[in-house]
Amino acid sequence: MPDIQDVILHFYPESPFSQKLAWLLNYKRVEYKVVVISHLEPRPLRRPLDGGYRKSPVLQIGNHTYCDTKAAIIALEKSFPEPSFYPKLGNSEESSEGLARAFTMWVDNTLFFNIVSQLHDVALKDDAFMKDRSAFADRKLDPKTISAGKPYMKAALQGEFAIAERALGDKAWVLNTESLSLADVSLAMATFFLLNQVGEDWVKTNLKPEYEHMEKTLGAVNWDRTDSMPKITPEEAIEVLQRYQDKEVGEEFKIHNSVLPISLGQQVSVTPLDTGKVPVTGTLVRSTIEENVIAYKDDTYNTITYIHFPTIGYVVVPAN
Repeated sequence: MPDIQDVILHFYPESPFSQKLAWLLNYKRVEYKVVVISHLEPRPLRRPLDGGYRKSPVLQIGNHTYCDTKAAIIALEKSFPEPSFYPKLGNSEESSEGLARAFTMWVDNTLFFNIVSQLHDVALKDDAFMKDRSAFADRKLDPKTISAGKPYMKAALQGEFAIAERALGDKAWVLNTESLSLADVSLAMATFFLLNQVGEDWVKTNLKPEYEHMEKTLGAVNWDRTDSMPKITPEEAIEVLQRYQDKEVGEEFKIHNSVLPISLGQQVSVTPLDTGKVPVTGTLVRSTIEENVIAYKDDTYNTITYIHFPTIGYVVVPAN
């Protein structure tokens, strides 16, 4: 594992998942640097790190890149175990990890995509943004259709948040843990994202418990600490990658204990299953129940990056 001092968050502030990862870094009190990227493709200076990966954010630790917040969360919990994202449940000795991750999967998928139905008018009127997001979603996003459906989709959205409200109940934290868990940060991200689409008044009026929970969670994670983190350029992030080119992964890293029917050392292609379906090609160097890792060579900068993808939500196949 590279020096944990070389932690770099590549994000753009308007992205809810970027904010979520920043909050998680802040909660763990990680010292990190920030590269602010464009909210639209292309992002040529990120390609040596991500191999063409379309989504944001990504987390760079030396010559390792973690694509998808799920992969980044696994790395952060391992490298920075305290405070844990998975405190014990109630008065028991049982970890909240299983429930926290399951709740997060629902928030990040079902709930999140319902919130997208409320896209702010500023975004809907931005032709470049809508064109980019249509390519990202692999379907035509029609601003007029989305705008016309907003009032009706709010009913479904309120029903979704009602599930979260029942889970929260009158507890301090969603899973009745002594301190916040990943579930709380995930729910706060969803509420924060919705607030930025429909406005604070609607959320405070219709989702008061979720709004109060969001405020408490943002305070606990020191959400605005990101503003004080050092900013570096994409070129400087590539320089960090170049400094680690003599640090190859060891044999102890090259594990294959998953059911993926591809041997280590083979060329593979990794593609998201939902959106941003741009395949990334490289050499498979690790395959576990949690993640698949490829070695990606960038010819422009003559670098090798170890790109981590979560097993959940991605398909790995032999490269053509």
